[in-house]
Parts: sequence; C-alpha cells; structure tokens
Amino acid sequence: MRVSDKAIVLQAIKHGDKKFILKLYTQHNGLVTAAVALNKNIRASNIFPLSLINVELILKQNKEVHQVTEAGSYYILADIPNSLSKLSIAQFINEILIKAIKESATNQHLYDFIESCLVYLNDTKTEFINLHLYFLAELTKFFGVEPQNNYSAQTPYFDCREGQFAPMSLAFPLGLGKEDSFLFSEFLKVNSLKSKISNEQRHIILEVLLAYYRLHFPGFNTVKSLEVLKEVSLG
Repeated sequence: MRVSDKAIVLQAIKHGDKKFILKLYTQHNGLVTAAVALNKNIRASNIFPLSLINVELILKQNKEVHQVTEAGSYYILADIPNSLSKLSIAQFINEILIKAIKESATNQHLYDFIESCLVYLNDTKTEFINLHLYFLAELTKFFGVEPQNNYSAQTPYFDCREGQFAPMSLAFPLGLGKEDSFLFSEFLKVNSLKSKISNEQRHIILEVLLAYYRLHFPGFNTVKSLEVLKEVSLG
C-alpha cells in the first residue's frame, strides 16, 4: 500500500552503497522501519536524525521493513547544527525517543508534540536550556506513566516506583529524599521552558527523570548522550 505521510527520522543506518535503513516516527502510521536508496528524489540531507520530512511510503503487509520512495524536508532545522548547546539537547531528545518509542501504534498528538519541541529548539534564541526537562516530563503523559504531583505535608517523599509522593522515603533511584522531593514537586507544578532554576537543580531534576524512565520504560538503559548534554548545555 502506497501512502503519503509526515515523518521524523529517528535513525539512519547505512546498509550498502547509498542505501539506508530508516527508523521513522510518522504522523499517521506510527513507528515505521523502511529501506531507502539515495537518488535525485532522496538526498542524504533529508534523512539525518531528527529531520522533519514528507515521505512517500510503500507499506508491505506482514513485513517488518517497508520502502521509502520519496523524501523531502518540510521544515529545515537549520539553526540546531550551528549551536553546540542546541545540538546536544537534540541528540539527547533523539536518543530518548529511540529508547522510549517501541510500539508502532499511531499517535498524532505525540507526533505533533515532538515536532513542536524540535521547531522550538531550532527557532528560539535563548530560552531553551530547560527543554530537555520539559520534554522528558511531558513525554511520560503519552505513555500513561505521568508522575503525579500529590506532594503534601503528609506525603513529602517522591516514590519513583509508584510515580507519586508518599509518606515514607526510599533510597534513590527508587525514591527521593525530602529536599529533592520538594524540588521535583515544584518542577512538576510549573514544568516551564522559562523556569528560573540553577544548574545544580537542573542536574538533580534530570537525574530524577532518567531514574523514573528506567523504572517505567522497559529496556531503558544508559543514555550515551547524557555526558555531552551535561558538559555542553548544563555547565
């Protein structure tokens, strides 16, 4: 079946001369693995990870690998490669998506969310330093594992296993102490791209969210882009 769709390139793995296997997250067909050959209709610049492209796909029934026949950018993220900070955040987001999205089910709202984050990262000039935190927290909502902000004097400790605040403290990474729990609650309350938080607080929230992902996303392991993100974007 031949279809037209919008897609975000998650991976492009070389597979012979001018041929690649792409992992795409599409707007109307969910996660798609497809073979592609570079030609006059498909350039290498169109299949870089996180490229936003219009694609022509041949979806093959009962096959794991489909076919891309045409691909062209519909929004060029030209500014991201020119900023080490933006590039490190983009690479982090890319790795998180590869680890988190395992099912092929269609979710147009998820597609629109990812697209909006990438466009924001590309277009904004200054207020993107919290984007990776915002992205991680918001992404949980699409998978039904959103942390609940029920912080109170009676429930002052965040339980990473249950995804909510509890009366008793658990050792990290299963839970948080009182100070970090309060910080995480304040973050969840606002979760704004423009929140004024220190680099130290940013580090703590990031570690909490990644610990949470390891508990709630099957097979979620070491994030290789994390160290570069910390060095370049977080200071």
